[in-house]
Amino acid sequence: MKATGIVRRIDDLGRVVIPKEIRRTMRIREGDPYRTVLTREWDFCISMLELGQRLHISLGKDA
Repeated sequence: MKATGIVRRIDDLGRVVIPKEIRRTMRIREGDPYRTVLTREWDFCISMLELGQRLHISLGKDA
């Protein structure tokens, strides 16, 4: 995965902005559904539903 060096803050409503560069690279569009997950290791993950295959390809995880 490519490091972007972009830092964003959570706003007072708890929203996080996904930078345009990342949305464009990962083909994330306005209205795409997502699920948030907190793992046992306290990693916070955002899983894009219906985009799983496309995300795997974008991240270089295709088999």
